[in-house]
Amino acid sequence: MKIVTIRDVAREAGVSITTVSRVLNERADVDPNTRQRVQQVISRLGYLRNTNAANLKQRHTDFAAIILRGRRNVFLADLAERIMEIGREKGFRFLLEHIDERADIFEAARRLYLERKLSGLIFLGANLKDREEDVRRLDLPCVFTTVDASFMRLKRVASVAVDNFRSGQEAADQLLSRGHRRIALLGYFADRTDSSGMRLNGVLERMRQHKVPFDERLFSDCDFTMEGGWRATQALLDRQVPFTGLIAISDYVAIGAKKALFDRGLSVPRDVSIIGFDGIEQGRYCTPALATLRQPSDEISAVTIQLLGELQRGQTGRHVLLPTQWLTGGSIRSLL
Repeated sequence: MKIVTIRDVAREAGVSITTVSRVLNERADVDPNTRQRVQQVISRLGYLRNTNAANLKQRHTDFAAIILRGRRNVFLADLAERIMEIGREKGFRFLLEHIDERADIFEAARRLYLERKLSGLIFLGANLKDREEDVRRLDLPCVFTTVDASFMRLKRVASVAVDNFRSGQEAADQLLSRGHRRIALLGYFADRTDSSGMRLNGVLERMRQHKVPFDERLFSDCDFTMEGGWRATQALLDRQVPFTGLIAISDYVAIGAKKALFDRGLSVPRDVSIIGFDGIEQGRYCTPALATLRQPSDEISAVTIQLLGELQRGQTGRHVLLPTQWLTGGSIRSLL
């Protein structure tokens, strides 16, 4: 990673290093227009102050950082543990950083690099829309896990994910083939490069192919939590728009949805059939067991470590898409 210095900021802004220092220290003796220009350059270059910058070149470690986006995403947390376990067996050492779903993953990466030089980065749950330049500037081996980063075409970037768009299509197939036409969706329509956006857009694409209209009132926005699924389903039911099937972006969301339906006196699958994603262990112990598309966590973790090792050895990054596995549970029924 190229470290952006105060000298770089001064040169780009066309001012002296002293002026940049004054802006950083919020001194009043700086022209407002100059201050604004310097601040814009600081933001664009991603400059971060570091009191230990003089010693940075002397600090070398062989640590790789795992940055997990989503503090309450239990599936990703479990995946991080598997990655570290497999990595340690192969001699890797890791720093694990949890950040909020709304936090900037690349800001976190730059901060970690300044605190301790890294041998590579693993991102879990990243949203890569319009972030190619940020990735390029990291200039480190980067593996994006659970996100397909093949569109970036950068040598030092690799990725492993399930085919989320195809999985969304399969979830729709499971309900459509059982006669369901009024299908509700829980999640969020992020960019198509995001896993949630790809899953839900896969559902919509299959419905269009079958000429089944989607009622936009049957979409409810939520995060990857049980509480989010519960609240989103309550909002759906409050609209009083009938539906017989529900597809959630994760098993945790689906479990929350089941609770909301139960609270309203509805039964799964008698009244509503539910499908989740991920294949978490808790889904098997629900009553009824959750129908879901399982992500191959062990394989994803092993491929992540393999890709990181390849990048560190100077190989060009590869992008691996894995299939999900359909797990039939008691949470769906046929209307035919």
